[in-house]
Amino acid sequence: MSDVLFAWGGVHPRTLIRRAVCQVMREHDGLAGLVAARIWPNRMEHWFRNELPAAGVYTVSEQRVESDTRPEPQERVISLAVELLGGELEAVDDTLDALCLQTERAVLRLDVIGRAMGAIVDASLPAPLPLVRGTHPADTLLSITHTGTELGIATDGAREYGVATLNFDLEYRWPVVPPELADFLLAHTDWYVHPGDDRVDMISQVTFVPEEN
Repeated sequence: MSDVLFAWGGVHPRTLIRRAVCQVMREHDGLAGLVAARIWPNRMEHWFRNELPAAGVYTVSEQRVESDTRPEPQERVISLAVELLGGELEAVDDTLDALCLQTERAVLRLDVIGRAMGAIVDASLPAPLPLVRGTHPADTLLSITHTGTELGIATDGAREYGVATLNFDLEYRWPVVPPELADFLLAHTDWYVHPGDDRVDMISQVTFVPEEN
């Protein structure tokens, strides 16, 4: 398993998923006018009052898929939180609802998140990853589900800010390296049968095709 992670720059899939979600949110037209680039892939980030609204994306937990009973499970589900800080506004509920709506529209796009994961990895490598099924980040993300939204108030001294936390479950497959049998693809086998003296001799010969220079 570690071979692919090293090929990804040593980044854990959870980290890559968080970064991809942030990238997709920043590029979403509906969020651009509300949050702009103030989206952080971490639960700890300090924003000034005039920088709100802002968003933080972080992992809450990770579980194995129940059907995967291997000691080191390959299919896993992470619970991802997108926390939206709405700022000091009279119509705070309306503001949070608008932020939540655009966040759902941005995040609930499996193919877009997968492509963002691939683009992040490819940008960090001297050459793009080979298009082998199961090794590219876009192949590892299996599903995205919005599981609920929590609304509340965050207090900072005498100031109160509206906050909404959207929870998503993302199922992914741990990247694996497919077996390589390149040598056998360059060979063919011949069989020779020589009867005589009440016995049969069978001879197998494997011939490898010489590589072209």
